[in-house]
Amino acid sequence: MRDNNDRNSGETASGPLVLSNVLGSLSETLWHDRAHDAETAGHYETVRIGRTDAARRRMRLSTEQGRDTALALDRAASLTDGAVLHWSDELMIVARIDGGPRLRLTPNDATAALRLGYFCGNMHWKADFLDGQIDIHMDGPEDAYRARLQDAARLCTFTTQRLEAEE
Repeated sequence: MRDNNDRNSGETASGPLVLSNVLGSLSETLWHDRAHDAETAGHYETVRIGRTDAARRRMRLSTEQGRDTALALDRAASLTDGAVLHWSDELMIVARIDGGPRLRLTPNDATAALRLGYFCGNMHWKADFLDGQIDIHMDGPEDAYRARLQDAARLCTFTTQRLEAEE
């Protein structure tokens, strides 16, 4: 049985889902594992927040899947990329802060693109798949990502570029 203390409530039939707490971070093992389970079950949603808006405590947002939400955090809360804002048996909502550091991977050919995409998926990395490129949103040390990419380099050829802000 799950503990209700780490859940977030506030959904009403007529209004947005109120996100009033930062429950944890995807960098924590517990929340990483829960995110994997939620994603597998189709219960994982994200809200994209611009880096300049990340300091705000109150704003109306929609998840990437179109769910209406209202962020209402207290002053002590710290909103970071990967912050878990809601968790229940039916839904997990995570904040993705746009504009953060990313690694852009450019595969050399179609075979490399398939292998690299599969590799990134197995790593559960948050990624944007662009036309011919993959942007990995780093929510940890860059060295850790680059070390793991050495494994991918044995499977396929690609180039890596660090990006600081949304382009």
